[in-house]
This record gives sequence, structure tokens and C-alpha cells, in this order.
Amino acid sequence: MKTQVKHSLIVTSCLFLMAQSGHHPLLFSLHSQAAFLAQHPHSFYQAQSRIALHALPDATIRSLSKLEQPEIAFEWAIRLAKQGLYTRSRIYWQQYLNDASQAQVIRLVALLTAANDINAISLIVSKRPLPMHYSDWLSLHRGVLPSAFNSERLAAHNMVSPLDGVTFARECINRVLVLTDHLAAVKKLKQFKIRYTRAPEPSVWSYCFSEPIYIGNIMQCTPDNSQFAYCDVAALKRAYPELLAQGDKALMMTRQGNANVRGDMMTLNTQSQYAVFMHELMHFSGFEDEYSVPKQKAKWLCQRAGRHAPNLYVGELNDAPKGWVKSNTCNYGTLQAYKPSDGWSIMEYQNRPLTAQYRRLWQQAINAQHAKRWVKK
Repeated sequence: MKTQVKHSLIVTSCLFLMAQSGHHPLLFSLHSQAAFLAQHPHSFYQAQSRIALHALPDATIRSLSKLEQPEIAFEWAIRLAKQGLYTRSRIYWQQYLNDASQAQVIRLVALLTAANDINAISLIVSKRPLPMHYSDWLSLHRGVLPSAFNSERLAAHNMVSPLDGVTFARECINRVLVLTDHLAAVKKLKQFKIRYTRAPEPSVWSYCFSEPIYIGNIMQCTPDNSQFAYCDVAALKRAYPELLAQGDKALMMTRQGNANVRGDMMTLNTQSQYAVFMHELMHFSGFEDEYSVPKQKAKWLCQRAGRHAPNLYVGELNDAPKGWVKSNTCNYGTLQAYKPSDGWSIMEYQNRPLTAQYRRLWQQAINAQHAKRWVKK
């Protein structure tokens, strides 16, 4: 028994010495290296040149982090960011940013850009040089003017230059130029486009949308006094005179301000949901809101009798289209308003589905607008 105990102690001692010397065979194998380092963290110092931190599992990096080595601490920051724990991650990477390898910094930045963490990238780029792709990423979020980029650099971020030609299918009834002043809008705009293409309303080819076109902060979009997004279209026309002429209408997604339509320009923000987009798309065809419009608008919209929109009649009930009912549109106006349906519609509550009746009215409005456009041509 004593002999067995003595032999066991000798083996254990040898393993310990081998671990300390960095010559343990388990350190040479990628399959066993992770487990051995987790059990003997200090062996990292002897085998450092053979260890690829990025290839080790999280559990091993966690064990090694007790060594308080900058490259290990930064690697742990990357693992935390990968788990979505950005606040905890920042505690580590902010402290060891100057000591990390460029490869580690780029791995972290890739995760932070995917999370749209603009503040974090801004801090990193102020301390460490980054490849052009990431510096462009930051500039595109900040609204730097398009003249700072070429088409290839914009395409790397899934954007089209305002100087590039835009083409639409011949069947398109309404060609819509999709514009944005910041990169975060691209993902949402593409989602809207895909969803619309799968279920076009009110029918196929009613609307076709371009790829997102980056115009930067040319239109200086801000909320107006009523908190609706307002963009300076005249400034866009001065900068790119031929851009808007390539479409029939334009959709602009900016950072803030409530969604609205002014003429042939729809403005959304990056928080706008698809239901809001559909509601505003109907405004493109002249539909009016069926909730109470502001007093200032009601003054001119509700003072004269007549059919003022596909879904709005102002005047007396006996003169309204058959079956139409009272609407809240002109609650602040001189005359009463009437709408096609007794139930709530998408023009009153944006999350309501599009009914067959409103789809029919919408198609009629699109056809009428299209006919007028051809007469002008």
C-alpha cells in the first residue's frame, strides 16, 4: 500500500512539474490543451507561444482570466460580447484596449457593429486604427455626406450611391426610391421590402422599391413643431438634381420624428413598424386619417363639402356615398366627415388588417393616379 501511495505521489509530482515546465504532452494537442489549461492555468506562461486564445472554449478562457493578463482579459471581453453581455464586456475591453492585438480588436469591433453600438465603436476608433470598412461603418451612422465614399465602399454596406442609376421593372406602377441618412435604417428597409414583395398591396406591381440609397445628412431631417419628421427635399434636389426624377415617389427613413407623407415623399424613422409603413403607403394614394386630424388641418380639410379622399367625404350624410358612416377625421372641423366602413380600418388604427373594401378603394386610387401620370407624359 505504501508503495502504491509513493508511486501515486511521484506521478502527481511529475505531472505538476511537467505542467509548470510547459512540456506536458497534453499542451501539444489541441484536443487536450483546453482542459489542461483550465486545470493548470499557470502553465499558460510556459506554453504561451503555442496557445491560440481564440480557439479555446469559454470555460478555459474563464479559468485563465484569473491570471489578469491583458490579452486574456480582452479575449474574455470578446466572449462576453458574443453572449450579448455588452456592459460587462466593456469593463474588460475598455481597460485593456491598448494592449490587445489588432486581430482581437477587429474581432470585438465586428461584434459591436453587429449590435449597432455606435458609442463603443467611436471610442475604439479614437484609440486604435481600424480597417476602412469599420471607419466607413461609423461614418455612415453619423450621416457623413455621400461624396466621402465611392460606390464600392457603399455597396460593402448594402447601400447604393445617389449617383448610381436606379432601374425598375417595366410593370411597376409606382417606382419608389428608398433613401436613408444613416446605416441603421438599411436592415429595416430591406425587411420592409422583402415583406412587401411577399404580400404586395393592393396588388402585384402596385409599388416597387429600390435598394436603400445613402444620401447622408443632406436633407437635415428633424422633428417639426408637431413632432412629425421633416426633411428638406429642396436641399436634396440641389445636391442631386436627377435623383428623384428616377422614381415616382420616395421613401426616406431617418432617425427620429413621427411618420408622415408630404406630397410624393414618405418619411419614416428607424422605430417605425411595418403597419405604420402600410398606413403611410395608403397616404401616397391620397387616403386620409380616420382619427381626428389636428385643428389646423381640419380648418381647410373640413370646411368644404365633397369627396376629398378615397376614404373621406365631407358634408351631409345624405350626400355621402351609400353605406358610408361617420368618421372622426373632422371632429375639429366645420363640416362632418364620413368613411366607407363602420369598423376600424388601417387608416384609423394602423395595426388593423387591410379589408377587401379598402383594398378595392386603394386599387381604384392607384389606377386613377397612374392614368393622370400618363396623361401628363
